[in-house]
Amino acid sequence: MNFEFNQLMQSGGPIMWVIFVVAWLAFIMLIERSLRIVAWRKKAIADQALLDNQTELKAPHAHQQLKGSPIALVLGNISWSEVNSREDLAEGMNTHLAELMPRLEGTLPTIAIIGSLLPMLGLLGTVMGMIEVFQVIAVEGTGNAQDMAGGISQALLTTASGLIIAIPVIFAHHLLARQLRYVLAVTEQSMHTLYSKGV
Repeated sequence: MNFEFNQLMQSGGPIMWVIFVVAWLAFIMLIERSLRIVAWRKKAIADQALLDNQTELKAPHAHQQLKGSPIALVLGNISWSEVNSREDLAEGMNTHLAELMPRLEGTLPTIAIIGSLLPMLGLLGTVMGMIEVFQVIAVEGTGNAQDMAGGISQALLTTASGLIIAIPVIFAHHLLARQLRYVLAVTEQSMHTLYSKGV
């Protein structure tokens, strides 16, 4: 198995190692974001249910009973001494939610970039493989099929590897982005619930 892997990486040339490293980074980031977004989803749903069930729960005291959802983080960052009306509350929640967004997104933008970068790395490997083929043709003509096959193999392997890895990365990114939008929708619903209860 290890021999086959080494042979595959050698046949694909140096770009295969770049694709391999980038792919591992993408999968590590996907696992980390998946765990965080799933946890935020559960907490957001639980905290929204708590806000709906406790009709007397006011915004200044809500974050003490909520359990780490995005709305709890937003409320925990508000300077309550400066909140004197519903308008102040709405402004504070919107401001701190906007500040929280980069933390919620985390590595999702980077994962999207990697998903679009992988096919380009495969294409780069294809170009390098074809350059190798043409160099063999220029030096030895078309009679050395074995050396030409090495360049063609590199071209095909890198293209296939880039696409094979990019497809699940892009699909997983889409799923995570959709789950994050759901978390934000629940958070906005919680904000509306707290706004309706006042300060």
